[in-house]
Amino acid sequence: MPFDLEKLAEVVVALIISSSFLLVAAAIAWRIGVKPTMRALHEYRTANAGGDPVLSRRVAELEDELRALKDRMAALPEGNPTRPLGAEATWRGTKEKV
Repeated sequence: MPFDLEKLAEVVVALIISSSFLLVAAAIAWRIGVKPTMRALHEYRTANAGGDPVLSRRVAELEDELRALKDRMAALPEGNPTRPLGAEATWRGTKEKV
């Protein structure tokens, strides 16, 4: 049974159009249904972070480690590591007039 290329092309175009429509519909459904739920979950977890003793302990440990690292970097001979990069360089325009 030979294939009719015109009918095959119609079927392929219909499949592409329907898959594009389904992809857009899935994106809209994600935006409407799932994303607000994830935002609410994130807000809930941040609001209740104080109630979780493990999370509070780990955050405190990270804060202590960050303070220790800042102290170690401040003691480096290069000076203040938080200064803006290139602060000691003078700015010159791209076209210098002589």
